Amino acid sequence: MDYYTQFLREKREGKYDGCRYPNLVEIHGGMPTDCLAEVTPELMLAVFRGEEDLALMELSRIARYNGIPLSVLTCPKLIMLDMGRRRHRRMVAEVDSLYIKLKCMAREGNQKAEKYLEWASWEQQRFMGAAHNNRLSYGHYLVAKEEMQNYILFAAPKQEKRGIEARKGGAE
Repeated sequence: MDYYTQFLREKREGKYDGCRYPNLVEIHGGMPTDCLAEVTPELMLAVFRGEEDLALMELSRIARYNGIPLSVLTCPKLIMLDMGRRRHRRMVAEVDSLYIKLKCMAREGNQKAEKYLEWASWEQQRFMGAAHNNRLSYGHYLVAKEEMQNYILFAAPKQEKRGIEARKGGAE
């Protein structure tokens, strides 16, 4: 069984419920973690099970490169968004607007956007369902936002390379 499949299976089975870093478990899979912390996948699974701890430097690398405050990763409780707060509703609306932008790109005929839209639709439904049921974690928000931004970035048309035009004839 590969590493990520094992992670998903163990997460579903509740083996990570006692993890010291519940917010790290939430972002794992959607954002790079073990490669940034420079630890083996086996060690990362042991950390999620509560058998090992990460060093502060390993946690700070994950936080820095993913643009997440270190305090979020070291928080012992899962950070949840409250849909009663205006700021959190705006955060959800931001992810929704990224999804709509991708949808518009696909509607305009961008074939890459159409391909990414298939994947983004499932994630968007899951994300909005969690927001609607007031069960959206901060980690889920961060991962969804990152994925939507990446889909848009990868689907954006690339500019043609600038070059030199070949001239016919000699000097004028």
